[in-house]
Parts: sequence; structure tokens; C-alpha cells
Amino acid sequence: MAAHHDWPEHAPGVANAGRGAGAGWRRGFLAERSTDGLDPEAQGEFDAALDRSLSDALPALGLVFGIGVLLFSAWDYWVDPVVAAGTLVVRLGLVLLGAAGYVSWGGRFPVAWRCALVYITHASAMVVSSALLPGGMVLAMPAITGAMFPLALVEPRPARLAVLVLPPSLLFLLLAAQVMAPPVFATCVLVYGVVLCLVAAVAVFQRRLLRADFLAERVLAWTARHDSLSGVLARGYLMELAGHDLAAARRYGRPLAIAMLDIDYFKRVNDSWGHAVGDRLLCAVSRACAAQLRASDYLGRVGGEEFVCVMPETGEAEALACAERMRVAVAAIRLDAPGGVVRCTASLGVAALGSAHADFTALMAAADGALYRAKSNGRDRIELAGRQADE
Repeated sequence: MAAHHDWPEHAPGVANAGRGAGAGWRRGFLAERSTDGLDPEAQGEFDAALDRSLSDALPALGLVFGIGVLLFSAWDYWVDPVVAAGTLVVRLGLVLLGAAGYVSWGGRFPVAWRCALVYITHASAMVVSSALLPGGMVLAMPAITGAMFPLALVEPRPARLAVLVLPPSLLFLLLAAQVMAPPVFATCVLVYGVVLCLVAAVAVFQRRLLRADFLAERVLAWTARHDSLSGVLARGYLMELAGHDLAAARRYGRPLAIAMLDIDYFKRVNDSWGHAVGDRLLCAVSRACAAQLRASDYLGRVGGEEFVCVMPETGEAEALACAERMRVAVAAIRLDAPGGVVRCTASLGVAALGSAHADFTALMAAADGALYRAKSNGRDRIELAGRQADE
């Protein structure tokens, strides 16, 4: 189902853990929070966020850049009125060419290409115009180099920044070598190199700031949507996702089933072993159940020791098989504790979506009724809503 495949927390969470996954979710998430690095999936999301910001900024920044390049024609006229007409043609032609990058064109052109078109044409307009003026390249050095600093703020990725800066820089060196005396050229090259280093430093610092913000938002989103103890989905987020999946199942006539799981005699565990052991047991049950799910299934904690597993594209038989895998996995848990080994079992109620279920709350009520029968019939068993399930 596509309703929940865009979560930013796939990597750290158990929410849609696949078969055999889940054991290392907490370790991976904590590692991501405590280091400056990003896993490949998070890096992709970070790059996508940077691209969105760049795409949003290009229309305004590109327009301001273009207007600035054209306004420098007045400076050209002040330096040499005779040449100013030619430089105006150069500036106007290159700016109009690059202006195509201001527009997103419905997303048909990657933002990297749009940014390259804008910066390379506009910066080249400044370089070529200054080369046409007597002593213009020396006088225009602050403007030519200064234009790189805003670029470092909107495109802080070093590789992309280098690709953008390289063509105008080579053009500057080529033209400067032709119009400058060797001592002046050497000085300008040195200054240009120092500025490039400063621009790279600004880009690195900006990238770190943006990445820190990205990680903070990622952690905040994950925390808001997941149970703080077990790491599975929080009740509210599970209800939200399940509501979308239920609506989609009804719209397209697809099956959907849920399983409600309750740890048997959990209060005895807390009373006999203490709440710390009880918390460890909840985490162990979460991992054991998540390891039995498909990539499209997800698990949430809806009560103290109650969990709900939502299984899109799943009929009764498959749901019962999944519930049985979870029951067996929970029964296999052995938790070492001071004074002995803690074991537990679980009872489950399974309900498949039918015409009688107006919404997800009604489907949960059906699964809860089946769970109640499983408890009444001896625990450590599975019941199907509407009738007893075959063991």
C-alpha cells in the first residue's frame, strides 16, 4: 500500500519492519541520532529536501541575480561609455538565456540543471563583460567572487558546488590571462583561490547546519509517531495509517485484516519481576512480532500490553498464519533477569475487513472481541472475529 511508504522514519523504526527485521532498529536509530552521518536512505531524503529548497528559491534568487547583472551595465558605462553598449548586449543575452532556469517547467528539468543554467550564464555574463572593459576584470573581482557566496548557501553540497563554480572560474582564468599583466594576473589568481576556499568553507558549514536541522526534524517526527518504550507505532499514528489503508481497501475492493495481541498475565510479570523487567519484556515482544511481518504490515502499541498489527492486502487465512507466527515467536522469548528466566505467552484476536465494519474503530472492536474469547478460552491461542479459529 502506498499510504505509508513515504515515512521519513523507515530506517530507524519497526513500523514496517520486514520478515527477519527489527532486532537492530533501536541501535541503528540511536546511532543515527548520535553521529553526524546519515544512512543512504536518510541521505537521499536530505538531498531531496535540499533540492526542494533550491527549487523554491531559484525563481526569486535567480531574478535578483539577473537584475543585478543587468544593473552593472551602469558601472560599465562609468568605466567606458563606448564599450558599455557591447557589454549590455552580452549581459542581456546571457541573462535571458539563463532565465529559463528560473521556472520549474512542471518539474520536467532537474533542479540541478536549472541552477547550473542560471549561475553559469549569469556569472559568465559578469566575467565576459568585465573582460571587455579596460581594467574591468580587476575592478570586477569583488562582484565576480562575491556571487559565489550566495550560491554556497543555497547549494551547500561540495560536489555540486564545484561543478557550478568550475565553468565560470575557468572562463575567468582564460580571459584574465589574456588581458592582465602577469604580476596582476598572479595576484588575481591568488585572491580568487582564497575566495574559493572561503566559499567551500561556507558551504561545508551551511551543510552541517542544514543536516543538523534535518536530523532534529527526523527525530522529532519519529518520536511523535512511535511508542517511546517499544519503538513500534504509537496508537494515534497507527489509527491514522490504518484509516487510510482501510479507505483504500474499500475503494479498490482489496482485503485487509488486523490482529490484536495481548501479553498473557503481564501484571504478574510486573508484580513478580518488577517494572524494569516488564519494560524489557514489552520491547522483546515488539521485536519478536515485528520480525514476523511483511514489509507492508505495521505494528503499534495501543495499550499497556496490547498491540495491533495491520495487514493490508491480507485475507483471513494469511492473517491467521501471521498471527500464529507471532504467537509462536512470543512463546519462544526467554528473558534473562536477576532471579531467573522470564517467559510469556500471548493471546490474539484476528478480524478481517467486512461490510459490517464502518471504520477502523469498528474493525478493532471486532478484533478485541476475538481477543477476549481467546483469553476466556485458555490464553496462548488465536481467535477469529465471528467464529472460533482452528488451531
